[in-house]
Amino acid sequence: MKYFTQLQNPSERTLEIVRQIARSYRVFKLSDGSLMPLCVN
Repeated sequence: MKYFTQLQNPSERTLEIVRQIARSYRVFKLSDGSLMPLCVN
């Protein structure tokens, strides 16, 4: 699995934070072609 962080050996806590952000962040494509970011909790 590739991690999107600049750290060589990220801690498990850092990886958990990255996973939480990835699960809550979504981007929707609107009918006019533009993208709308949305953060769901």
